[in-house]
Amino acid sequence: MSIIDFHTHIFPDRIARQAIAALAEDSGEYAPRTDGTLKGLLASMDHAGIGLSVVANIATRPAQMLPIFDFCRNIAGKRIAPLISVHPGNSMDEVNALFLQAADAGIRGVKLHPMYQGFFIDDRRMYPIYQLIEHFGFFVVFHTGFDIAFPGNTQADVERVSTVAKEFRDLLIVTTHVGGWRQWDRAGILGTCGNVYTETSMTLTEMADEEFVKVLSEFDEDRVLFGSDSPWTDQKEMLDRTLRLRLADGRKEKMMYRNAAALLGTGGPS
Repeated sequence: MSIIDFHTHIFPDRIARQAIAALAEDSGEYAPRTDGTLKGLLASMDHAGIGLSVVANIATRPAQMLPIFDFCRNIAGKRIAPLISVHPGNSMDEVNALFLQAADAGIRGVKLHPMYQGFFIDDRRMYPIYQLIEHFGFFVVFHTGFDIAFPGNTQADVERVSTVAKEFRDLLIVTTHVGGWRQWDRAGILGTCGNVYTETSMTLTEMADEEFVKVLSEFDEDRVLFGSDSPWTDQKEMLDRTLRLRLADGRKEKMMYRNAAALLGTGGPS
């Protein structure tokens, strides 16, 4: 079974050290486990036995949209599937032009982070962007739930995701951290949304295996993806622990590969 990690982060070599150091100041007990470079991620993947990693990028300013796209084109390959990002401050003409280029480049996903980009998931000013993502047949990956760097923040609450999922029935949404980080008691409301997927990162680090399996069961097995959030956890450690879970082999195969391959367009149906 090939393995796809649906949630990783890297940076261009020239800024990786600075970016990781800055983010680590607010990462609490989650110390970086790679140097934040492509080379570091590939070495981690080799050590863990992971075939492909999805790399999430976040445009924290409108001017970062195109440089991030250039970075995506540079790193894309058989082992790396990058996600583009747009900023709420970008015009819709700019976003549409980017999506056309991304489609030509074979990139299918968009990453958005409410806290770092200054929006609420269910803010109506974001709806034109969601409509365009839906139109292009892309999927959107939201940071969902709390964020250790933004204590008390509500911009990415699971209830806001549910609102958008019901408003945009054909929009493929990937939530992070099994519904929403540290909102696992409420994540079940997303399990009833047929267009909502979730990935598993930063959740096994917070709970026992039995509790994790219970939370995971809130989601259809065809819409669950393995994720590590590397470099903030170790890929091998997360993979080994996930593979030890008491789950049927078929369900594990869907979570570790088949669902992600279908979403990325690299494999058959989940």
